[in-house]
Order: sequence, then C-alpha cells, then structure tokens
Amino acid sequence: MPQHVPQTNAPAEITSHTDDALIEPAPPNSNAHSEQPRRPRRSAKLGKCFRDEDELAASHSLPDSIQEALAASRTLIVICSPETQESPWVRREIEMFEQIHGRERIICVLAAGSPEESIPPILKTRLILDASGVLREMPAEPLAADLRSEAKAKRKAELLRIIAAVAGCSYDDLRQRDRARKRKRIALASTAAALTIAAVGVFAFQFHQTSEAALIAESKSLAAQALDQYAQGETAQAIETALQALPSSESDTSRPLVPEAQAALEKILALNPDPEQPWTPFYLFETDGEIVDVAYSQEGTWAAVLDATGTVSLYNTDNGTLTGTATPHVFELRNDAVPAKDWFIKAISPSCLVMGNVTGPGGAVVIDPLTNEVLLDLDDIYPLTAMPLENETGSSDFGLLAYGTHSIAAFLVDAQAKNLLTGAEMPVDQFPRMANLDTFCIQKAPARAYYALDTALVTFNLADEATRQDTVSDATIQSVRCKDDLVAFAAANIENSSDGTNNYPFSITVARNTGDGFETLWTYEDAFAATVSVKADALEPFASIPKIVDILYCEEDLVLASAGKKLYVFSLATGEVVYEQEFAASIVAAQPCFVEEDRYAISLALSDGTLNVISPLFDVTTSTDSSTTAVPFTLNGAWLGADNYGNLVAYLHTADRPNRIYCYLFRPFYDSPVAEEFTLDELLAYARQAVGQS
Repeated sequence: MPQHVPQTNAPAEITSHTDDALIEPAPPNSNAHSEQPRRPRRSAKLGKCFRDEDELAASHSLPDSIQEALAASRTLIVICSPETQESPWVRREIEMFEQIHGRERIICVLAAGSPEESIPPILKTRLILDASGVLREMPAEPLAADLRSEAKAKRKAELLRIIAAVAGCSYDDLRQRDRARKRKRIALASTAAALTIAAVGVFAFQFHQTSEAALIAESKSLAAQALDQYAQGETAQAIETALQALPSSESDTSRPLVPEAQAALEKILALNPDPEQPWTPFYLFETDGEIVDVAYSQEGTWAAVLDATGTVSLYNTDNGTLTGTATPHVFELRNDAVPAKDWFIKAISPSCLVMGNVTGPGGAVVIDPLTNEVLLDLDDIYPLTAMPLENETGSSDFGLLAYGTHSIAAFLVDAQAKNLLTGAEMPVDQFPRMANLDTFCIQKAPARAYYALDTALVTFNLADEATRQDTVSDATIQSVRCKDDLVAFAAANIENSSDGTNNYPFSITVARNTGDGFETLWTYEDAFAATVSVKADALEPFASIPKIVDILYCEEDLVLASAGKKLYVFSLATGEVVYEQEFAASIVAAQPCFVEEDRYAISLALSDGTLNVISPLFDVTTSTDSSTTAVPFTLNGAWLGADNYGNLVAYLHTADRPNRIYCYLFRPFYDSPVAEEFTLDELLAYARQAVGQS
C-alpha cells in the first residue's frame, strides 16, 4: 500500500501529526501512495500525503492520474501485507515510480505477515551492471520499517526511521530532536499543569468564600423568615424554615452554622420562657371554608372546628395534628342555610361532642371524639344550643335547648346511655327571631334549666316537667348562670345608648328561685364602652354584651362577669365588688384558671390581640405583670382553657384569616437566673419531633 510523500528542497521539521497520515488504512484495490514535492518556502510539516483512495477514485483516466501523482512525488511508501503481492496496482506504481525517481526513494513498511510473503518481489531484486556491462537481476534488501510490534516504543522507533528517510536526515538526529521536543513538551505541560493547579486553587478558595458567604446570607434570611412566620402563629412552618437555615447536624459541614439561625430555632421552640412573650404560638388549624364554630374540650384532649362547608375537623391538642374529619348530615348545605347562624358545635366532656342545626332540616348528632362513635342521632328536633351541666366537670350528661313552631323545650341528655333522661316544654306565642343562646344554662341538682326571653326568665323544672315564665329585669337579659337555687344574670339594652354616645348602662343581678318566682338578692349597675373592629367589612362591637362568665367556688363563691372593656368579680352572696379592672380594649373571652379554695386567676383575650393572665388576689395590674403578650391579630373570637398538662391555651379566630384558628400556649417566666442551654443536635431533635420528622 504505497503512499506518496511530497518533495521538498529543504529539510523537514518532524512533527507528531505525520504519524497519523502514515497509519491511516488504505482501500484493498490500491496500496500505492506518493509524497508531493514541497513548495520552495520552508514548511513546518512534511507536506501533503497523496492517497489514491481519496484523490484518484473520481479520475477518468486512472493510469494517467497515477503517473502524474508519482511524477510529482519525492518518496514512495509501500505498506506491505500478504495482500500487497496480490495487487497488480502496487507493482505498476512501484515500476512507474522507479522509472521516474529510481529505487532509492522507495520505502517499505511491514504492517502484517512475514517479509517473504508481504514485500513485493520487485523490491527484493534489482538490475545491476556486471563487470562486462550486462544488466543482471541480483538480490536486494529494500529500505523497510517493521510496524508489526504491538509495543508502543518499538512502533514509534520504526515510524521515526520512516520519517528520517522521508526527511532526508539521519535516524539518530531525528531521535534526539524528538526527545528534546518531548522534554520541552513535558516541561511546558508541567508548567501549565502547575499554573492550572494554582489557578484552580485560587478559584476554589474564592468560590468557597463566595459560596459560604451566600449560604450565610441565605441562612440569615431564612432565620428572619422563620421568626416572621412564628410571629404570625405559623409555628410548624417556622420550625421547618429554621431547619432549612441550619446544618443537618453538628458534624455537617455542607452549611455554616449561623448564630442567628440557631437563636431563631431556639426562640420558636420556646424551650426557655421569654419574659417578653409569655404567650407563645403553638400551632394553628386551617380549614377549607370560613370557620363557623369551635369546640374545645376543657380537659384539653381535643378540639373540633366547624367550617362553612359543613365539615367538622378534629385535632389533637397536644400538637395540633389533624386526627379526622367528617361531614355530618345535619350540616347539609342548602340554599337557605346560613352556617354562621344556623350551625353549632359544643364540647360537653372529653367523650362528648354535640353538633346541631337550628333551621332547615334541623337535627342533632352526638359523637365521642375519642372513638368517633355516634352516641345519638336526633333527626326530629330543632336544637338551639347544648350546654354542659353547671357545677359538674367530666360528665357526658348535658342540656339541650330546642324549639318547635309554638313551643320551647329543655332536655337533660345522657350521652353515654344514648337517651333523653327528662325534659320540659313551654308553649310560646312566637319564638324570638334573634335568640340569645348565651342565656341557657342547666343543672342536675336540682334538675332545672333556665332560658331568657327578653326581660323574662323561663324556668324548666325537669323533675316534674313543669315550666314557668317570670319577668325579672327592665332590660334585655344577655347572659345567665346558675348554682343551686341562685341565678345570676346580666341585662342591658345595647341597641341604643342612654345618652347617644358609646356608653351603655347594664346590670348584674343575683336572684333566688323560690319555686313561685324569683327573689332579688342584689343588683350592681354600671355602664360600659364597646370598642369596634372590622368583621365581614362592617364595624361591629366586640364582646361588648355584658356576660356572666362563670361562678367560682372558692372559700367564698364568686361571680365572674365582663362588660365591654371591664372585668368584675362579685361576692355571690352579697354583691360586693371583690375585683374590678378596665382594659384598653373590649374583652373577647375570659376564663377562670388555677381555681383553688384560697386563690384563682383569670385568663383574658382582648379585641386588640392582647392575651393576659391576671390574679385578682394580688396587687398586680396588666401594666406591671409579666403575663401579657400582644399577638399580631385583630380578634373575631377566642376560646380559653388548659391542656391536659394544666398549661393555659388560647384559641384565636382572627379577622384577616377567617379559615384559621391560632393556638397560643402560656409559658410563664419565673425570673430564673440561668437559661437552659441546648446543643445544636438537641435543638434539631426537638424541632424534628415538633413537626413530625424522623
């Protein structure tokens, strides 16, 4: 397989790419190639390698084309293999080149097979003049290089021999030049590698510095976002955001430990009480529809939320997780249904939840929230409200107030026994369109229930199923509570103030039920001012209606009452004002707590978002105690109680997110001189447990 190497008038500088041209495969029908002559100017390469496969295939006169190529070439390289001897084209090209340039510039390259079977016979002999001047065919050893070896060094040495012959220089000179060039390349490569390593090192350092700075900035931003979520009551989301700002463990080096992020997580977890924020966000409930009503088990085991879609959602109050949902048939969505007015849910005991519909199809369903068992399903009744029994805790018995077309009835219900124990019904000419359901109360001993119709009290004697109605007030009765044969009620006409200003007179009265009517024991009169807030795009008074919050059983029985911004504690027996305080905003909810014989406290939620705990037995005011926290919400409603560990909790319904209930937990600060310290791994473990991560 000859190759034609161009002629040159100057020594060629050997370069490594010449090897590629020499080892390129040739077509089977032509093995001859020739080297083209060089241009007069000095070239850095051996020149163009003429290959008949590429340049003769399109020729119309193959012999003429080959002869022209051979005439223009200075060297003929014949690549020899067993197939070479079988090719007539190889022999003809060798003969043509020898006629033009002589045999000295023909080089054999042994690629396969033995020399005997691969080198063409024409190159093994040559015509030589003998002493008498006659041409005789004599054996000849052609210039040949052996490329059959698989050893890289051997093959390269043989290639250098070929290149030396083509370039017209000695093999030793060429080898020294190749070694010098190789050393030069190695030196240049080493220098370049060193510079590259140095550059990569500098870049890596700069990248590390830049990347670390970016991670630090990101962690600080996430920490600020987590604290903002925490302030908005989104505790679970805040914990997850804070976790993103921190490494996964103390040994994790993929993210730097930023003090701001660790401090944010510690604050969110509230492992150390904060004297500036004794009420801390705990969790939140979020529903699909606007929240209609909330029921909270005072024993702190569960909470239920009813939304405008008719769905009741049950939550674990230990961690705020959703434990189940249901859509009772009593909350069927009808065109004439007004969920906020027609539907209600009431927590009676740890094992009793009452759900009722006032209008439309009516009906009441009683379930056990701990087992989801349906205890009662009353289809043929129109319930107004349900109330737990006065003076009893933990009982599944409750009172149910219902109405008919021309009657009103009160029933004593045993939920566990799944029946109505007793009841009493009173005819009425027309049931009031706007019923105040806070005026219903019931007790088991004596078995009586009370309900106010405007200025009158209706008494249901459940033992003998008798009823009576007595006018006991000059103003509309707003709230009623009872103990034994005593009834405490608050009354006020709130439609119009007496002097045209935000100044409403009200009264608190305690009367004794004599069986034939009521005997007034005492009456307290005052006036209150109601603050307003936006609810459903309208200005409405907040918790301004005078209310009997509770009757406390301490060394002396007490009446806890509120009106507008004022809170009162009276002696049940005498009406003496034991405690009185006016706040900056209306009282949305008040709840006695830590009640014992010789002490009690009161938890409060105000319409401006203030949560507080006061102790009337001590000379402490809201401006000096350490139990006040201002949450960033305007309140529509609040439910106060304690969890099953005795910690105070507040469930808040806000104006801006009507489908959410925010839970806040009271963590009092006791002036502890040393705050407990936690390692990062301990904080991460607490955080992952709080959000349910493994």
